[in-house]
Amino acid sequence: MKSLKIFAVAAGILALAACTKEQEIYSVAKLDESKPAVASFSYDDAASGATSAGFAWNADAALTAGATSFTLELTADVSVESVENASKFKVVDAPAVSYVMNGLSKGAFYYARIRANYPGFLYSKWTYLGSESNPMAVCVGTGVVDAKFGAPANLKANATETSFKATWDPVPFAKSYVFEYKAASVGDWSVIGDLTATSYEVEGLVAKTAYDIRVKAVAEDKESEYSTGSVTTLEPSKFNPQMSKVTDLVEFFKTEAALASTGNEYSLETDIDLTGVEVPSAASFKGTLDGKGHAIKGLAITNPLFAELSGSVKNLTLEGTATPSVKVFGVLAANSTGSLFKVVNKVAVSYSVDTISDETLIAGIVGNASGSISECSNEGAVAVSATGGIVNLAVGGIAAKAAAAFEKCTNSGNVSVDSPYASMRKAGNIVTIPDYAPCVAGLVGYALDGFSMTGSSNSGTVTYKNTTIDKTDGAVERILVAGLVAATNGSIFNSNNSGKIVIDVKTSDRAPRTGTGTSYIVCVGGIAGGDYYAGTTQTGTTIDGCTNSGAIDYVSDAANANSTVGGIVGWPGVEGAGSTSTSNKCINTGKITVDGVSKVRIGGIAGGSGHITDCQNDNEIVINSANSSSVAGFICGFHTQNHVFTGNVAKGKMDVKCQIDGAGGLLGGQGNQAIESGTGCKANCTFTTTAETTNIGLVVGKISSGDKVVVLGTEADPIKVKGSINGTEITASNFADYIGGNYPLANKTIYAAFGE
Repeated sequence: MKSLKIFAVAAGILALAACTKEQEIYSVAKLDESKPAVASFSYDDAASGATSAGFAWNADAALTAGATSFTLELTADVSVESVENASKFKVVDAPAVSYVMNGLSKGAFYYARIRANYPGFLYSKWTYLGSESNPMAVCVGTGVVDAKFGAPANLKANATETSFKATWDPVPFAKSYVFEYKAASVGDWSVIGDLTATSYEVEGLVAKTAYDIRVKAVAEDKESEYSTGSVTTLEPSKFNPQMSKVTDLVEFFKTEAALASTGNEYSLETDIDLTGVEVPSAASFKGTLDGKGHAIKGLAITNPLFAELSGSVKNLTLEGTATPSVKVFGVLAANSTGSLFKVVNKVAVSYSVDTISDETLIAGIVGNASGSISECSNEGAVAVSATGGIVNLAVGGIAAKAAAAFEKCTNSGNVSVDSPYASMRKAGNIVTIPDYAPCVAGLVGYALDGFSMTGSSNSGTVTYKNTTIDKTDGAVERILVAGLVAATNGSIFNSNNSGKIVIDVKTSDRAPRTGTGTSYIVCVGGIAGGDYYAGTTQTGTTIDGCTNSGAIDYVSDAANANSTVGGIVGWPGVEGAGSTSTSNKCINTGKITVDGVSKVRIGGIAGGSGHITDCQNDNEIVINSANSSSVAGFICGFHTQNHVFTGNVAKGKMDVKCQIDGAGGLLGGQGNQAIESGTGCKANCTFTTTAETTNIGLVVGKISSGDKVVVLGTEADPIKVKGSINGTEITASNFADYIGGNYPLANKTIYAAFGE
């Protein structure tokens, strides 16, 4: 071991040095081997920390011999003669025999040594942690380690199909490492040198293959022995669930989806374009598919992506075209009992056939849904056409048939049905009669038990067109069309429609379709068609907090009909005393236009009768032509039974260009049933007729002349009326003459007052 030269910043003072060489001040300093050295030197584990190292020593002989201080040194190179770069030292004044070196780097390796300093610039030999022949090292934050320059310990590797990452423990004072690998027992070693890290990753390997690995440490002119090991790459997985390629997605639909269990998760890592690629329909899917906001583009399909979906699909957009070849179709699924979240369909669906007799369900997203559907949107057109008759048909932008909860769903795609005529659908028990007339809507065609809708909307145009209804054999009861839900069976909350609704039902020569058994009834509403197919009771839907601003254009050549048109709902439910169908706090501003020869009940809120509370209407109603038995009211077309009718406000303009039976501010007509209601209601309406309309009233157009007691309003809370009728302005002095078209009648009382 060579002697150590002493450096310091000033005479008599030695300080901790880091990375700098101090000015030599002991020009005559020398080793005096006769002076007692430190007798023993140890690492103080209790005094040490994550970035500090504590030491203690025995110096009794040195202190007796006159030692004045001790030089404690940490160095990475035990062979240096003086304090050089990468060394740290501290002069500790006698008689102290311990010291904690602070400010060290956690995990750094140092040799430690100490000597005694004497007067006259003399110093003793070094005493080493360990021994001079086999010095021990300190690993900061760990403790004392054997500093023998050996092979790296704990060589191991973790493999994937085509790679592995090798790791090993650091070797004290190693400057670098050499890592090598090769296929087991064959070939030359691949050598990676000058590694300063204690790990290395190898990629581009062959799956299910064994590899030999080895590593050695290097320090200037020294090399350790090799540490050796082996690793085998994994067998290729059958499928990568994180899909980013066309082949991934095709394989998913072809085989993987049907094999998936509830816990399996799959995702799209990017948009995938399937233009020109045939996409197989998966028979089933129980797992989770997360689109992560990406799109499947370029679809050109004839079958749903999933036949049966019981898992979940979310954050996925679908783009392309679809020409269904099956009778139950949604772009995503034919049948879904699973959950859908933020699925956006932009696929245009076009279904064309000769006739429809067996149940046919066509939709933008799901054919038949009974799982939850939340924040889903349809932007693609959904078009159904036939060259012959149609029956048992449901069409919707989101779902054709549903017993599901819909929340915050939207449709902006146009939804249309075009055929010569609807086939016969007899009236009667709807459960025992398996067929039903077409049901068409912006979001859901046919709702079942378990259906509900909240916070949803439609802005697409909904069109139902028959061109030759005279070719129909028998009665058709009832076609349902709506902005949101055609055949209702549940609750609809806080939802709105702004899409136009077009009903175009004509004979081949525009001659009225007449005769016994030739009824051709259409029920249309801005929000809902009605409860006609709602189980055995035909009642139970609550429409609450909904708005319609979409125009309704209704044309029908079916003279023998009893159709309904409502800004909110067409036919609320069965006109029995036990009905619970309710429209509450709904608003309509959508214009209603009626043409043709059909008998139709027209209401700004509801066409037919049901409970109507706290609703508002401010729209224009234009009746160009209709059957003379038709009625129209700004709130309800035809009201019967003792259904609650309170808190409603009617505004608007009605232009009647033909003879109809009743035109009213609140009610078009009132059926021959007892009723005591109408409190909290107001009407401020303008009526213009260009043909003789016998019954026009600011409260009701025509009241039934039967013997049932009718009381509208109360003496304490009369119905407020304003407006004009055929140019006559309603005033405080004349309003009583205009509150009912055929009023007064026996047993009929209307309490009204002028004003708002």
